[in-house]
Amino acid sequence: MNDTKTKILDAAEELVQQVGPNAMSYQQISAAVGVRKASIHHHFPKKENLVEVLLSRCHVVYGDRYKAIVDGTGTAPDKLRKLADVFAEGLRNEQLCLVGTISADLNTLQQSSRMILKTTIQETVGIFAVVFNQGLQEGSLAVAKCTEENAYAFFSFLLGAQISARACGGVQSFRSATEVIISSWENSRC
Repeated sequence: MNDTKTKILDAAEELVQQVGPNAMSYQQISAAVGVRKASIHHHFPKKENLVEVLLSRCHVVYGDRYKAIVDGTGTAPDKLRKLADVFAEGLRNEQLCLVGTISADLNTLQQSSRMILKTTIQETVGIFAVVFNQGLQEGSLAVAKCTEENAYAFFSFLLGAQISARACGGVQSFRSATEVIISSWENSRC
């Protein structure tokens, strides 16, 4: 990817995380990157094109981070804490999860963006489900057999907790809330 296009995507991602995709404008990106709006339109003719590339990039970058955690060493509760740390890091850097931020404007997205969003969420839940499967197998998590539902609940919780903590309590509140959830699943027999 060329340098200008990367700078545009980086600025757009930051703006989306601050104000959402609908409030983000090419004028704001232009000012942040120092290029003319025509240059942005050259790379992304419509805002929907930009949103789709942002979602796809997020899918790859965070999917790889989540997979590295899941494939790494440690118990399932340890891995859940590490997954939560990714969201805490975003909160600390004042960067809400892009999937969560864009999901808030779902009704205004084009069908193609909705499909990328849906696929990203489904695949993220699938990655998280591996941890719940591990927890069942090793006996470290006291959860129901349906690991996909637990993974979906955990991912949804992280999105909501990140948003709530942004408004009230910050990283410490987020960490406290995630610890309550993870501890409630943790099997004390291990």
